Amino acid sequence: MFKKMMIVSIFISSLIFTNVVPMSFASVPVIAPGLQLSINGQPVKVDYEGYIVTATQTAYVPIRFVTEGLGGTVAWNKVKKEVIIHSKDGKKISLIVGSNIAHVDGNEQILPHSPSMSTPRVMVPVRFVSEVMGAKVNAFKDVNQVEHVDIKL
Repeated sequence: MFKKMMIVSIFISSLIFTNVVPMSFASVPVIAPGLQLSINGQPVKVDYEGYIVTATQTAYVPIRFVTEGLGGTVAWNKVKKEVIIHSKDGKKISLIVGSNIAHVDGNEQILPHSPSMSTPRVMVPVRFVSEVMGAKVNAFKDVNQVEHVDIKL
């Protein structure tokens, strides 16, 4: 009986180990910090640094930076983990942390990458939010290979 319990314990442990460890590593994005941000060509300081997920080349920035920088407002629903953006031209954008579905003026849109909150700030894909708010995004590397994102209204 003891031998049978030992075998079952080892089997269950191996299942847990092989499934939990890789999943925890998979949830950690490989990021490139040091993203330089600007609006209409003017460098902007943010309270939390933006980054690029290297696997998808997606730039993430704090939601307040992009929204307020483009003249909008942000509300946070802690229970739903939902960010509600009101743009200066009256658009309502709803994003939920971890979901790739956004609602723009009540219409569902699929995000190429979901907002995240692995930091003390809600980080959003800068291109999607900026373009929905009517801006253009120019991302580039300078001669020193520093990543820049400039948002233009």
